[in-house]
Order: sequence, then C-alpha cells, then structure tokens
Amino acid sequence: MNHPSMSTRGRRWAFVFGVLIALALPKHVECGVPDASCTYTGSFHTQCTSYEVEPFGFYLLEKLFDRDVGFAYTTGESCR
Repeated sequence: MNHPSMSTRGRRWAFVFGVLIALALPKHVECGVPDASCTYTGSFHTQCTSYEVEPFGFYLLEKLFDRDVGFAYTTGESCR
C-alpha cells in the first residue's frame, strides 16, 4: 500500500532502489560458481570445499553464463 501523496515517479524510484538493494544482498556459493563440484580432501582426512559470498546479482550472472564473474565479498574454505 502506498501513501496517497506518493507520485508515480516516486514509486518508480522506490522500485528501482528496492531492486538494486535486492541484487546487492549476499549469497553463499559453493565452489565460486553455481552448480559446480570442487570437494577435496584436506588435512586430517576432512572434506573441504571452497566458497564465495557474492552479491545476488553476480550469482544470477554466473548462473546465466555458467562461469565465474570474478567478484565476491569474501572467499574461503569450509572443511568438515
């Protein structure tokens, strides 16, 4: 529900701003590329997987092009 005094132009800007915020939200991606497999054996016989935390917009681009775009908020390894 919108405020009655909000103009059409204001609604458009609010929509654009909301979409940009949604595309910047962080997404945890195993192996750095969606739908990839990169498990290896680490020290003490643990299974390790690399990961990236990247913006949701970049995740969608990687899913579309099926390759790593090369931008992430952070990277690392998780071992179990």
